[in-house]
Amino acid sequence: MELNQFVYYFVSLLVICSPFSALPALLTLTHGLSDEEKKRTGMIAGIGVGIILVAMTWIGGPMLDFLGITVPAFQVAGGFVVFMLALSMLNAETSRMKQTTEDQKENRHKHSMAIVPLAIPIMAGPGAISTVIVAVNDNPGVINQLSLTAVSILVALALGITLYFSTRFEKMLGQRGINIVNRLAGLVLAGMAVQTLAKGLIGLFPIMGQHPH
Repeated sequence: MELNQFVYYFVSLLVICSPFSALPALLTLTHGLSDEEKKRTGMIAGIGVGIILVAMTWIGGPMLDFLGITVPAFQVAGGFVVFMLALSMLNAETSRMKQTTEDQKENRHKHSMAIVPLAIPIMAGPGAISTVIVAVNDNPGVINQLSLTAVSILVALALGITLYFSTRFEKMLGQRGINIVNRLAGLVLAGMAVQTLAKGLIGLFPIMGQHPH
């Protein structure tokens, strides 16, 4: 796995997990808690994301094989899901694929909120999981899987640090600043989603990738 691929995968996974879109959810769920409790919740959420992403790196491919789902089909589905998430980010909204109103109500007063809904599905949601599985397929081999595992750990670390300093980020950026960051990230994510979708369509329909003579 070359350095540019490593960086591309890191950026795409970080954008999809979108720590700044998780900030409002963290601040809402931890409203009334002390700063230490908010920091602890943020770090636990980061660790949870790391475990989920690393697990998908190693078992995601075999899981697709077991279910009889081809990688191109998963690329098309994943690209569509990621594109929907990108549209939500462009509108500075939290996608219902990440967190429903029912999720918010059910988890508001539970200690498990660091894992559900913060780690999954707000950050390590369908988009992140599909991105991991597609990346493993595009970069086969144990060495590449170890590299992808390292990326997952780095992304989880970045998420944990961001959420750890959630109160400080909120004061520094404000809601308008967070929305601007989300919209910029959504634009980048939309481009990545279209690229994944196109790759999946060519895999399903090879004739689409042929150049006319």
